[in-house]
Amino acid sequence: MEKKNKFFYVWLVVSTLLIVCFITFFYIRQLNRTISDNIKNSIREIAEHDKATIQSYIESCWEDLYEIEQRLVSDNFASLFDAETRIELECATSGFTHIYMLAEDGTVYTEQHKRYVPGKDISDGEHDFLSYFEHGAQHVVARFDENLRDGHHIEDSILYGIRINDLTVDGTKMLALIGISNRSSIRDKMVIDSFHKDGKSRGHSAIVDIEGNYIVDINKEIYRNKRNNLFEHLSESAVSELTNEEVAQKLHNSETFAFYHSHVGEKDQELFYFIPFGEEIDLYFLMSVNDVVFMEQSRVFVAMSMVMLVFSMLAVIVMLLIVMNNRIKTIRASEKARSQKEFLSNMSHEIRTPLNGLIGINHLLMANIDDEKQKPQIKEWLKKSHSTANYLLSLVNDILDMSKLQAGKVDIIKEPLLVETLVDEVAAMQADQIKGRGVEFIVEKDIQEPCIEGDATRIKQILMNIVGNAAKFTPDGKYIKFSVSQEKTDEQHVMTMFRCEDAGIGMSKDYIDKIFDTFSQERNRNTSGIKGTGLGMAISKLLALAMGGDITVESELNVGSTFTLMIPALIVKEMPDYLTETETKNELEVVTTDMIEESRPVKILVVEDVELNAEILLEILSMEGFVTDHARNGKEALEMFEKSEIGAYDLILMDMQMPVMDGCTASREIRKLEREDAKSIPIYACTANTFQEDRDSALESGMNDFLTKPIDVTILLKKIAQNAR
Repeated sequence: MEKKNKFFYVWLVVSTLLIVCFITFFYIRQLNRTISDNIKNSIREIAEHDKATIQSYIESCWEDLYEIEQRLVSDNFASLFDAETRIELECATSGFTHIYMLAEDGTVYTEQHKRYVPGKDISDGEHDFLSYFEHGAQHVVARFDENLRDGHHIEDSILYGIRINDLTVDGTKMLALIGISNRSSIRDKMVIDSFHKDGKSRGHSAIVDIEGNYIVDINKEIYRNKRNNLFEHLSESAVSELTNEEVAQKLHNSETFAFYHSHVGEKDQELFYFIPFGEEIDLYFLMSVNDVVFMEQSRVFVAMSMVMLVFSMLAVIVMLLIVMNNRIKTIRASEKARSQKEFLSNMSHEIRTPLNGLIGINHLLMANIDDEKQKPQIKEWLKKSHSTANYLLSLVNDILDMSKLQAGKVDIIKEPLLVETLVDEVAAMQADQIKGRGVEFIVEKDIQEPCIEGDATRIKQILMNIVGNAAKFTPDGKYIKFSVSQEKTDEQHVMTMFRCEDAGIGMSKDYIDKIFDTFSQERNRNTSGIKGTGLGMAISKLLALAMGGDITVESELNVGSTFTLMIPALIVKEMPDYLTETETKNELEVVTTDMIEESRPVKILVVEDVELNAEILLEILSMEGFVTDHARNGKEALEMFEKSEIGAYDLILMDMQMPVMDGCTASREIRKLEREDAKSIPIYACTANTFQEDRDSALESGMNDFLTKPIDVTILLKKIAQNAR
């Protein structure tokens, strides 16, 4: 028995050791792989950041040349000498050391009033720039090694060039504009010498062209009038995962790649990471890291892991589970805080932009209000102020809609609606805008079930946004097709599909994945000057999902986009009578006019605590022919109504939030009064509160209707007219 126990314990110990060894081996291997992947990810992130910084700088240099081109074109020079004088001035005020104009025949015009023709008089530092623009190149960036001049070395430079089309001087048509700057301007943008320790760099960065020539080399040197090549450096390798030919092929294919290599006589390896700049910049960003970085981190982790695995395997697992659970909660909380911060930041920017315009216009109006000569300009400023205010209102409404949708506080109404009527209303509201832009507007209807159950207001809101966007982004001479079709899912339900197809500017593939994000707008030359809140599509997506439907989008840049809204709904077999009733604007105008032209004009009690809002509303109502009284809070309104003769007031416009007594309390007290008009007088809530609970509170307090601020006068008059009927 003792021998058996001894054998069992030995077997148990050996088995345990084998398991521990296996787990340790597997863990170490996975750990090394994870560390390697993390280092590679770190290298990639650093390389992406440095590359993006340099690329932005290069693009800014091109942009500077485009701006110089615009100024040259606008100056309309009479002679080439004048043009050279102007580029001399541009050179002095720009970041370029030299600026050249290149004619179509290859003649170069310099800021030093020196001209030369390629193949004829090129010498002493002069160059043939025509070759840079072969094969239709629109932009150029390249290493520029200037020749010896007057026995002195000229610092190596970077050449930036743009092809131009509209510049002709004294009969000479210019092909390109070229700027030269010191190569140090790019070097200073690089975060070179990463992975530093004890004053020694174990990682470097560089820029090379596709032929392997260093622009800025791994030692942060800028070569003067001599070449240094990547492939010469790689040829000194003892071991390399890629041959020079394979590296060259990948460079010419504009691939992003990485590989290990080691020098002769050195045991440490280096990881080389290559990332191209892009189609218009034939350069590569290169980062190299010594693998000692991997080894140092792995040794520390292996030592710690051995102790943890042998002595506290179970404890570590429990702790890891606890930590992971807390970590997940922390990440979720951090992500929520980050998204809220990002939303508030975007919201602040979007609101401040129109506010800045309104404040500026207000300043101009105050400064010029007494100047008779400025009346036309003042009218124009007022129009812009009105447009900006409407844009700010739409932004606030969108933000409130988004907040309510994200909080799940939007109620979706399900009531009978006519599909054809809904489509016709959307088409009618967008037709003038679309046709006025010279765009063909096509409306197609394939409706099997004319009446369905749904929220007509919310569906219309989505369609107005989709069709409105199509109108914004479809140029003159193109078309927009707005159509509706249906597919029955069973005997009682139907899927209604609203489709908006346009031949507009389309969207990039990257932006399609972001179009339903909040404050998402694609920024490019085609969309510059087109204003929007960046919330419309996000709201539309949430509304569609809230109704049990969805929105899909298909788009191709410079070809067009197709948005499809799918709404499932219950089929309404018996159409309600009220859906067939019609009401025209003219009828409402007649009723309103009749009210005002009666022997006793309509008298309205305006209850508003903000003096400016009250002054504006009272003035508007007076201009429309109504008689008004003003109460500054609910208590004052109650007292004025109680003391008035029966029937003296025809309508009460009641603010909801006021000092002393709020609007809801005042409405309840009015309804309690023992007089025959207390129960019948119409009371409309006029408030900045737009949430459903606010609307419910107003109606529960005895109010008849709900108007949101800023008050739309047309809607107000329409409701007054409807009440009079």
